[in-house]
Amino acid sequence: MKLSAIKVDSARLGQGRWIGEIPEMGDLRLRVRGIGNTEYRRLQSKLFDAVPRSKRVHGRIDPDEVDRITAQCLLDTVLLDWEGLTADDGATIPYSRDLAEQYLTDPDFARFRQAVSWAATVAADEVAGNDEVDRGN
Repeated sequence: MKLSAIKVDSARLGQGRWIGEIPEMGDLRLRVRGIGNTEYRRLQSKLFDAVPRSKRVHGRIDPDEVDRITAQCLLDTVLLDWEGLTADDGATIPYSRDLAEQYLTDPDFARFRQAVSWAATVAADEVAGNDEVDRGN
């Protein structure tokens, strides 16, 4: 494997891009920063360090705490906007941080959190792919 195939432009990773064609999400498009951007990693580390011992079992963090931390990281450092999200009556649901927090933290909306994670992973992969295209490879 060429080293260039695994290199990521970390500056571009944090800029954000629109991602569509999210599996099982219809017309939903998400504007996300790449997963693992610098802000994400810093916040994740800070939140993991702050988990009390009572929520750790044999050195592992309780899965509910991991979900809470992931949701917070996605909210604060990944999800920037959305398009194509509608209410049951067909009304467009515009992006707001409050709604994003609700959808990312509510266990009943776990599929939305998974969609954001998936889109952020694709965004990170596209940064690597675009770098290779930019170099003419």
